Amino acid sequence: MRINFAPVILTLAVASSVYAAPAPAHLAKRGWIADKLKELVENALNTLECGACTAALVGVKDVAWLNKNWVLDALSDICPKVSKLTPEVCSGAVKLEGPALLDALLKADLLSGDAKFICYQVAGICAPPAITSGSLTFPKARPANAVAPASSGKLVDVLHLSDWHVDAGYVPGSEADCDQPLCCRKHSNSPAVPKRKASTWGDYKCDVPIKLGQNMMTYVPTVANVSFGILTGDVPPHDIWAETQQTVVPQTANAYSVMATLGAKIYPTIGNHEAGPTNLFPTTTSGGSVQWLYDSLANDWSRWLPAEAISSVKSRYGAYTVSPAPGLRIISLNTNFCYTMNFHLYGETSDYDPNGELKWLVAQLQAAEDAGERVWIIGHVGPSMTDCIMNWSNLYYQAVQRYSPHVIAEQFFGHTHYDEFALSYGPGAKTAQNAISTSWIGPSATTYTNLNPGFRTYKVDTKSWNVFDSQTYVADMNLAPTWDATGATPNWHLEYSARQTYSAYVPIAADQPLSAGWWHNVTKAFETNPTAFQTYWKLRGKSAGLQAACPAGGPCPAEMICNLRAGKSSDSCTKISLGLSRRSDVDGELTPAAAVVAGANRILKRAEPAAAAQNNPWNKSLCK
Repeated sequence: MRINFAPVILTLAVASSVYAAPAPAHLAKRGWIADKLKELVENALNTLECGACTAALVGVKDVAWLNKNWVLDALSDICPKVSKLTPEVCSGAVKLEGPALLDALLKADLLSGDAKFICYQVAGICAPPAITSGSLTFPKARPANAVAPASSGKLVDVLHLSDWHVDAGYVPGSEADCDQPLCCRKHSNSPAVPKRKASTWGDYKCDVPIKLGQNMMTYVPTVANVSFGILTGDVPPHDIWAETQQTVVPQTANAYSVMATLGAKIYPTIGNHEAGPTNLFPTTTSGGSVQWLYDSLANDWSRWLPAEAISSVKSRYGAYTVSPAPGLRIISLNTNFCYTMNFHLYGETSDYDPNGELKWLVAQLQAAEDAGERVWIIGHVGPSMTDCIMNWSNLYYQAVQRYSPHVIAEQFFGHTHYDEFALSYGPGAKTAQNAISTSWIGPSATTYTNLNPGFRTYKVDTKSWNVFDSQTYVADMNLAPTWDATGATPNWHLEYSARQTYSAYVPIAADQPLSAGWWHNVTKAFETNPTAFQTYWKLRGKSAGLQAACPAGGPCPAEMICNLRAGKSSDSCTKISLGLSRRSDVDGELTPAAAVVAGANRILKRAEPAAAAQNNPWNKSLCK
């Protein structure tokens, strides 16, 4: 059959194929496939149609049945030519993630809907599929008149770190404004004289050097008496073309050692970058194993977690539960089992609860309800994000509705690098009265990309375990050259207090927490008060001032406010996108090569070129 490869295939292949030289007898067929691929992909880039995407997946699967290397080697060959990425980046990325993608396609039932499902969840091509995951089963019915407990009035400080991404390969003085997925490193094509030298402290286009993370840990105790901390994932840098077991194990070990200098216990969760290769977490149905990762993390986390939790990390695919204080239970989930870029999830799309993690979550929530405990849920990829597969997110949301607000006090996630939140509601309308839970999405420690480094502290009540204030601290990375020139250190400072900033628009009593209902009313203020929304928009980007504008009267504010009220991914108003655009969507002519660059850069963790992000330039995905 004719192989009609759509752009999603090329971009996925750039980040998910394997390079293997074909046997000499197959050179002719290999050459034919390589030639046709370029022609077909460039033609498909002009359409981005669902039919082209599904036909591409079927075509890849058909050829892979004959010989995986014919497909993968051809795509590896054309990657540097059309993406403008270096052969090193192309070959590294395609070598590491390709087997998982092709194995999933070979198992998937592409002709019965899986192809459309994959095209939508990975690339936003095709219409959103119907949610088919059904309903969770709960051990007990929800208690009548279940309400959250009253507060005690005693507050403690809790630290929230997220998206650490410290880069051991950071080279001060190297090119900070490069054309690679990650700058401030020595690349094979690095210029002898950099356009902009990387400072010793960091740069907006790079992950941060080790010394910045060390400096942050010395600053935290000066502003907060930390009772304990949480880390919502992502420790290694964004060089996914080079991340393997051999690289991530020492990277994470070193980073956790730096965090341990704080002195307080930190309760971590697993990010998508903790795996090597990046993003790939096998399930019981997909086959394969990253037990080495769970064992390694258990060893690193043993400085903070009790023996029972460490055993759970090893046996429950990184998930665990722990009690940092009487009356509080933290449940740490591996939400990579809903992550759209975890290709292991697409071989069996009806496996709605990979590894039974949601079933385990319900058991922990029920135990907490029975014991009268409050619960914090922590994870990396938030169920509110389009990066979380809708079927999984839908089931998770049912658990939140069943156990909120009387059991689940708060939820905490990371992944986006932005300073955000998302709200969950009970059945019915999205109103302040029906808002039942807040997901706090932590700002990143890394500056990648175009953000100031930051962290949060919370003022938390020791009985209700609700948040009474969220205080975000940042350093102004644009001053990094000055720090070097003067021998100064980063100017960490309080960027804002959520309570103080937003109570100017929605007053709140001193004895009340920053509840989901209050946050809903804050989003109402965003709808009617442009000043209030622009305040949020500035703080979302950690005051770096480098994110795209979100002007009043345009589609951006409505989309952003919708997302703040979307506790599950199917409610999000942001369209899933690889950063590709039809030519008719863009002013002027967008060449196929430029479009491919946009798609490849999205997967390789870089902001898309402006010409290829016309649909929503204000909402670039920074950490995929």
